[in-house]
Amino acid sequence: MSLLLKNALVIDLQSPYHNKKKDILIEKGFIKSFGTASSRKVIDCSGKIVTPGWFDLNSNFCDPGYEFKEDIASGTKAAAGGGFTDVNLMPATNPPLLSKSDVEYIKGKELAEVDLHISAAVSQGLDGENLTEMIDLRAAGVKSFCEGDLPIANTKLLLKALQYTSQLDVPVFQNARDPHLSDNAQMHEGVVSTGLGLKGEPSLSEELIVARDLGILKYSGGKIHFSKISAAKSVDLIRKAKKEKLNVTCDVSVHHLIFSDSNLSSFDSTFKSLPPFRSEFDRKALIKGVKDGTIDAICSDHRPQDTESKKLEFDLADPGTISLQTFFPALMKVEEIPLEILVDKVTHGSRKVLGLDEVSIKKGGLAKFTIADMKSKWNLDKQSNLSKSVNSPFWEDQLVGKVVGTVNGEAVSIFDK
Repeated sequence: MSLLLKNALVIDLQSPYHNKKKDILIEKGFIKSFGTASSRKVIDCSGKIVTPGWFDLNSNFCDPGYEFKEDIASGTKAAAGGGFTDVNLMPATNPPLLSKSDVEYIKGKELAEVDLHISAAVSQGLDGENLTEMIDLRAAGVKSFCEGDLPIANTKLLLKALQYTSQLDVPVFQNARDPHLSDNAQMHEGVVSTGLGLKGEPSLSEELIVARDLGILKYSGGKIHFSKISAAKSVDLIRKAKKEKLNVTCDVSVHHLIFSDSNLSSFDSTFKSLPPFRSEFDRKALIKGVKDGTIDAICSDHRPQDTESKKLEFDLADPGTISLQTFFPALMKVEEIPLEILVDKVTHGSRKVLGLDEVSIKKGGLAKFTIADMKSKWNLDKQSNLSKSVNSPFWEDQLVGKVVGTVNGEAVSIFDK
């Protein structure tokens, strides 16, 4: 297949064509040339930005077991519609993703538009006690290990996991949260939680685990990745660890860059998140961490919830939001960070976390592209929503910034001409 992306404004810090308008010729899934060319299939990218394909480090497709919330097909549609050519799936399904057959199940449902990567469970049944067959899972193609949204609270388990994975060259993902300090918490502990009368989770819950795990990492070796960090001190601890050359990375959800605990004042359960949205001070520390390189990647933290799990009293509602399809307009709200840095975090940054090959807009490179219009306005509603679930803080809001197409090898998706 031959395809020409015409008048494309390239946004890619790793490309020699960054911030330049180019015609990009694609043949058989690879970048053939730049400049004057012709093709029977042409996509006019005038007024659009073209970036390397976006890679999400943290999504839940709920399949198997919770397909009424999302499944591989609907999750893939939402991901492609949100600009993602690659998605890393979390293992908290039913049953959890913890065997070669589970990996084969996911891969058997994979669609060409989005490449699916799997983060398999660290422990059998996510019980926090006994390691999964990590060597077999790695051989099956698993790129990382984690406990879904559960923290690896068992220090012995974490130590063993880091020692095993140090031989496999894959990271262990950690959702840093002390299970006792965060038990029954509804939001961030602070002035806002006190005023609302809701039990809060202190930032200390995250900070203690980050500090503990960095100590274990220093002892054990291996790679640790802190997923969806939310607290200012966590950023400081990771920044210091990187200066000490520890093999540590981290990401932040896009919503934690734009929301704080003050957004919960209306008791809207779509703002109930895990980890919780913290103070404005924490949010600004996360912004700084993205800008100075402490934070390696930005993820969607796509977590579909059915209406019965979300339309409840705030303290009874399950946490999480759908966020793949609205990722770009959410990213556009992060005005404190230049667009090129934001794009870098969701393209090169996320791939580096998993040790994957670079995808860049260069001659001979793999054709993975996201095409987006920074000015286009649209609404997320029943007509436009591609997910099975509707738990979005942006539901029926007018959004600015829309993905209009993706290219993933020879699979081309156009959503808005």
